[in-house]
Amino acid sequence: MGLFTNYTKEGPGVDKDAPRKTGVGRFFELVGRDMNGMFLANLLACLGFAPVICLVYIGFLMNSLLVMVASAAVGGILAGPVLAGMYDTVLRALRDEPGYWWTTYRRAFRQNFKASILPGIFYCVIVTLQIFVVYFCFNMLAQGVNVGTGMWVAAVLNLLVFHMLFAYMWPQVVLLDQPFRQTLANSVRCMLAFLPHALAASIIQILFWGLVILCMPLGILLMIVFGFWFTCELCCQIVSGDLERVFHIEEQIRAKKEAELAQALAAERQEGGEPQDEAQAAQAESGVWPPRKGTTGDGTEK
Repeated sequence: MGLFTNYTKEGPGVDKDAPRKTGVGRFFELVGRDMNGMFLANLLACLGFAPVICLVYIGFLMNSLLVMVASAAVGGILAGPVLAGMYDTVLRALRDEPGYWWTTYRRAFRQNFKASILPGIFYCVIVTLQIFVVYFCFNMLAQGVNVGTGMWVAAVLNLLVFHMLFAYMWPQVVLLDQPFRQTLANSVRCMLAFLPHALAASIIQILFWGLVILCMPLGILLMIVFGFWFTCELCCQIVSGDLERVFHIEEQIRAKKEAELAQALAAERQEGGEPQDEAQAAQAESGVWPPRKGTTGDGTEK
């Protein structure tokens, strides 16, 4: 085998019916194939979270919880859409969806922008409050004051439960067109129905971001290099099967693409003057899949 590979020669290809890899093999498959898009989406997520991090830190220096929460709410307006963009990139990779990353990212960003603002505000406010509570506990401990076992247990449970919720919340923001309250309700049901998966995803998030905070200022480099793509990929790989089982996402996406293709072919035939039979015309008119991406939480189409 030569030092340089002939990139003009066709490779062996992949059988379309070949089963997907799982576990560690699947992780490295996605990293090897989609690392470029995930890393670029991660950089955009870091840029989108920079304002909320700076604003919350100013509130921290002012020793004002009110300023921290208000800053988190304002910063979440931008943080939400870029985090949705990160999840969209990872979920497309998990679906083995072809396409140019920047084209699909821009389209998904515009499509999900409004729907991701409220989840972004909610996410940033909750995480800010969690950081404040954990800092308060450790600060009191450093001063020789134990806040009590109950406070520590409450802080840990708060971290676990909300990150279990977030593991199922963000994929739904990207995949489904539904009210935010429905997303939250679905997330609670999913985390209870798939508790081991939810717990694993939550622990991954807590351990990684805890490491980032403890390693500051080196944590900034960790966030830029690994940050969002690493935790998003692991968590989505854990919960994507659960979401597919509940919402049948890939089946609906295939139906949408088939309907769009049928409509495009029908339009092309009409432009070319070819006659359409009644079945083709009906499919062209009614075959367009519902707006955006999925069904609502109660199983009805949107």
